[in-house]
This record gives sequence, structure tokens and C-alpha cells, in this order.
Amino acid sequence: MSLIDDELAKAEADSSEARRQLATTMVALQTRLKPSALARDAVEELKEVSGDMARSGMDAVKRNPLPAIGVTALLTAFIARKPLARLFRKQPTDA
Repeated sequence: MSLIDDELAKAEADSSEARRQLATTMVALQTRLKPSALARDAVEELKEVSGDMARSGMDAVKRNPLPAIGVTALLTAFIARKPLARLFRKQPTDA
């Protein structure tokens, strides 16, 4: 074999290897870009972020509980505003 034949064989082998790597990369990309895989990744990320937020919120409540108690009371009053209004509006009927 001549030098040109050796270089041609090496170039063909390199080309074949590059095509194989490209095919492997394309399969990996297709797998990662499937809607189910994207949704799964988004859910995992959301779990991590919400867990971090919950931990930091609990730490803040532990450090300063009075505002949390106030906000909870306010939200409870807001949610129960109609029953509370009826309770205070009722007039005794036994007069």
C-alpha cells in the first residue's frame, strides 16, 4: 500500500467514527427532547425548587413567628368572612 492509500484508509476510518459519534449524539438528543422526558425534568426541577422554598419559608417562620400567625389569622378571616358576617348579623329572635 502506498502512502496515499494509507491516508485514504485513515480518513475513511475517521469519517466512519465521526458518523458513529454523530448518530450517538442524535439518539441522546432525541431521548432528552421527548416531551415526556422534558416534563419529567421540569417536575424534578419544580420539586427541588419548591422544597428549597418551603425550607427557607419554614426557617423564616421559626425566626419570626408573629407575622406568620398574623397572616394565617388574616387568611382564615378572609376565607370565613361570610359565615363570620352572618354570625355577627344575627339578631336574637327571643325578645
